[in-house]
Amino acid sequence: MVSMRLAVTLIAVLLTAAAAALVLVFQDNITQFNLRPRTPFQIAAPPPPPAYGARGAWALWPDAPDEGSADIFYVHSTTYSDRRGWNGPITGDHAERVLREVAAANEAGPFLRVGAVYGPRYRQATLYASFTHKYDGLASRELAYRDVAAAFEHFLSQRGESERPIIMVGYGQGGLHVLGLLQSYFAADKDLRAYLAAAYVVDQGTPLSLFEGPLLDIPPCESPESVRCVISYIDIQPGFEDEERRFISRALKWNASSELVPLPASPLLCVNPLSWTATNERISAEHHLGAASATGLRLSETPPPIAKATSAQCVGSILSVDAPQQKFLRRKHWFGAQWRPQNFNLFYHDLTVDAARRIEHLNLVLEEEAIHLDPIEEAVDLVVSPVNKVPD
Repeated sequence: MVSMRLAVTLIAVLLTAAAAALVLVFQDNITQFNLRPRTPFQIAAPPPPPAYGARGAWALWPDAPDEGSADIFYVHSTTYSDRRGWNGPITGDHAERVLREVAAANEAGPFLRVGAVYGPRYRQATLYASFTHKYDGLASRELAYRDVAAAFEHFLSQRGESERPIIMVGYGQGGLHVLGLLQSYFAADKDLRAYLAAAYVVDQGTPLSLFEGPLLDIPPCESPESVRCVISYIDIQPGFEDEERRFISRALKWNASSELVPLPASPLLCVNPLSWTATNERISAEHHLGAASATGLRLSETPPPIAKATSAQCVGSILSVDAPQQKFLRRKHWFGAQWRPQNFNLFYHDLTVDAARRIEHLNLVLEEEAIHLDPIEEAVDLVVSPVNKVPD
């Protein structure tokens, strides 16, 4: 009888261990299954649209419009992961808490030191949308982009005739929407483009093919002094090789009708934030100014820098970084934690210094351009001379 009980207990332990092992092996599949909305996008009622004339539609709005030396338009990463809808309301409690305490603190935080930050709330696509190129996933992101575009137009109306530099910042899903704004507004408007210090697209693939087409006049940043250009990188720590493949195989671009088009296996832009060039050279940790975790801090607080925490190298389309010794600066592996806003920014202080430098360089360029008028490109034939002969 005792041996029978031991056998049953052993079998139960083995089955439990086997089940736990299966859960760990298939944890990402299980997480994605649980994230998937159960109602098709076509028949799901979207949340009410934001009214960007109201302060409540903005997660970040400066106390004074002349804060710092630039205007910064920031679009946050995905904080909504509810299966009840393809797009989240701007008033969701959990998503709002993550936005305020984690996403905005670590993503927008570096730029709060250099300018006035405008960060709209928007009906963001749910996290699951990033795993599919089917209609529901694309349509939910297109709806989110329409909100962001409306917010950007309100931002432009508030700027008026301001000559302050503009910095565009987008993380994750927000980076995808920033790419749409670059194509729809900056690429088509030379006057607006003149004030673009730089666009930062982080943790979102920026297809290199864009710079041969719709972003021909807004190239990748080639040096730390470049302006009117794009900085983009996806930093991956060891152990996330599946994420590398997902980013490369699921690249997207906006077409002329602001619709998303999949670009399978598309080469992506990688600008190394330790050198601010697109080199494939490994840049040592000696050049790292500082990671930081601003989670839970007030936006007015600056977290202390953790310098020399990682080296970085563009390997193909991905920024390969060392896992920092500090565990709180490492991406989490378990049950989709790697897909959510991170509790840190590995290049927090590097971004602050770079943004300030590009603002300064753009102001110098603007001053130089104000002195020199554009040359006359074509000769004009005059049939009748407007000059009268001076009488004798």
